[in-house]
Amino acid sequence: MLDAGLFLEIASGSSGEPAGFRVIDINRKAEEILRRRREDVAGEDLATAIPTLCPAALDLFREVAWTGAPMHREVYSPDPGAYHELKVYRPRYDRLVVFIDDITDRRRAEERLQKQHLDLDNRVRELGVLYAMTGVIERPGITLDTILGEVASILPAGWIYPGDASARITLDGREYPSTGFCETSWRQESPLIVHGRIAGRVEVCYRNEHPRMDEGPFLTEERSLIDTVAERLGRVIERVRADKALRESEEKYRLLFKQMLESYTLYEVVRDSEGRPVDYRLIELNESAAELFGHSQDELIGRRLFDIFPAIREGAGAIYGEVAETGLTVQRRLREPGSGRWYELHIYRPEPGRLAITGQDITEQKKAERALRESERRFRGIFEKAGIGIALVDPQKRITEANPGFVNMFGYSEEELHAMHFRDLIYLPDREGAESLPPEMRYVTKDGRIIWGRLKVSLLQDTREKGFIIAMVEDITERREMQNALRESEERFREIAQRSFDVIYTCYHDRGITYISPAVARILGYTPEEMIGVQCRDYVLNEDWPGWLEARARIALGESVGGICVDLRRKDGTVATVEMNESPIIEGGKVVGVQVVGRDISDRKRYEDMRLQAFYQIEQNIEQFAILADHIRLPLQVILGTADLIDDGKASETIRGQVYRINSIVKQLDEGWVESREIREFLRRNELV
Repeated sequence: MLDAGLFLEIASGSSGEPAGFRVIDINRKAEEILRRRREDVAGEDLATAIPTLCPAALDLFREVAWTGAPMHREVYSPDPGAYHELKVYRPRYDRLVVFIDDITDRRRAEERLQKQHLDLDNRVRELGVLYAMTGVIERPGITLDTILGEVASILPAGWIYPGDASARITLDGREYPSTGFCETSWRQESPLIVHGRIAGRVEVCYRNEHPRMDEGPFLTEERSLIDTVAERLGRVIERVRADKALRESEEKYRLLFKQMLESYTLYEVVRDSEGRPVDYRLIELNESAAELFGHSQDELIGRRLFDIFPAIREGAGAIYGEVAETGLTVQRRLREPGSGRWYELHIYRPEPGRLAITGQDITEQKKAERALRESERRFRGIFEKAGIGIALVDPQKRITEANPGFVNMFGYSEEELHAMHFRDLIYLPDREGAESLPPEMRYVTKDGRIIWGRLKVSLLQDTREKGFIIAMVEDITERREMQNALRESEERFREIAQRSFDVIYTCYHDRGITYISPAVARILGYTPEEMIGVQCRDYVLNEDWPGWLEARARIALGESVGGICVDLRRKDGTVATVEMNESPIIEGGKVVGVQVVGRDISDRKRYEDMRLQAFYQIEQNIEQFAILADHIRLPLQVILGTADLIDDGKASETIRGQVYRINSIVKQLDEGWVESREIREFLRRNELV
């Protein structure tokens, strides 16, 4: 029996519905697939016995177990990526028989066959378009306008959705649309190149959206088709216009003939007595050919080729003779011995007895080919001597070649690397679950060291090595360690800044404040988030602008500014006096911003103002005491003199006693004034006020 067979027991739930399945027996095919004997599987839960069983299969088993109706269905198991054909029966109410046939190979073959049929249909459509286009182009007497119009009508049939496709050909501003053409965003186009310039374009549009393929809704083969059509039309346009020009005027033909970039020479075949070609007489040539010969046209007409270039007789004689005799066209690259220059010649027989040659100087091309070979040699030298690791990786991601830098970086020999996949070198935690490789990641060397590397990959542009990539790995372990140390330093600085009692911020000319510590909330009442992006100058009071601008000028010169005191406007409208120490931020040799540490000195300034005011009041009082003493002494002298003139001795004695008493008080004030003045001078000398 070819199918794997399972005999299962149905386990029912409380409500009678199938709750699970237990394996009773399996056939030999199932033993081979599961790689287990039937004795080992019998009695196990189905999910345990076959853990890869997909949910769709289990659903089918439950459905048959519940309904009792036999079913036949194909299911897909994503885990092994396989297709299976299931036949399920319920022979009795608590038993289930399952036959499983692996049809993966058949389904894969069907898919390949379907793709081949689709590719064949596409090729038939493309060939049909090209064949119909050829029929239009080769129709005698047809005009260019008719060609472009009919080709536009033919084109939609070559696309995968011909009923929804429309086409338009544009040439020098004129349009040739197919019936019902509608320009949409689902468009594929190719330029019409006529005589080296873009003269128009070929477009194919879908009116409606379709599933995405290789190029939007278009196939890669359709890109090739539209490019081929555009290229052929370009050549047709050139040919038709050239034919028209030739028919209109022989003079125009001569002008075109003279201005051809390729050389053109027409010879009469000279034969010996036995009728064999021995030389070739020039009967017509253009200016380009005359320049190659190094003579004027008049000097060359009528002369024999091997008389002009005797050195080429041996090499060219056989080729020219063969064409003259057989009429077969030949294309050759020949080197002129005298000048050493290379020419690509197209040799043909336009009519018996004549030989025509068109050619162009390909000396520069040959030099370019030599330069390319030299470049490849230099690349090989760079590959071998580069300081960074370079490896060539094939489409299966195996390392096929590695330079000494790569070998030294990882410690494996080149032979060992050839047996490895590139991902084998990546540090396991970095490659697990990664859909694509990041530019910078960790690698493991042969001796187990973990290094950091910067990866750069590029596709090898060589048709002989399709799908190969060049992987360049630079060891950046030291730089990453420095970055980690710098990051830790920055984190410590940020933690200090976050806890600082002073406000710390960075402000750029173009971006404003990019960081400010939480202390700004205590000093100005704004949260750090509210200050991001603003300029500190917006909060400076007008009276402090001169000092602020002076500090900015010094910062612009790259100088640091310390101890500048500025009044800033708080969020609640009050004023905070902040003492700032500022340093310029310099990038690329230019000052781009400023770093500031600011301390709130509002309370200190208020106390200083109160102290200065008190001192000023004391000084005023001292001056008033001095004036008062002077004003009291003069009246006392008058009173004392008056007391001496009074006859009443007792009254006179009383007045003198009061005058002496007042004078002693004034004397005490004088002594106090002198002491206060000395204290004031001491404070001033020591800058305490």
